[in-house]
Amino acid sequence: MKTNRFDYIKYDNETLEKQKEFKEKFQELEKMIDQLKNGRSKSLIYTSLEESYMWVGKALRDQQITKDLQEERSNS
Repeated sequence: MKTNRFDYIKYDNETLEKQKEFKEKFQELEKMIDQLKNGRSKSLIYTSLEESYMWVGKALRDQQITKDLQEERSNS
């Protein structure tokens, strides 16, 4: 199974649960950020938060691909 960077990856239950946990933590942090005064700093914090959440998604995807490849090899 050769996976390319644009292929759809189906997450297993463990990965879905991790994604949910991360999302909850990011939402908690977002609520805290909401309390700050509006301005450039706050906008940059939101941008960084969004970027961080994106990288978490990428890391989970990479982890799932590795897991899938290991399972495929063990079943061969």
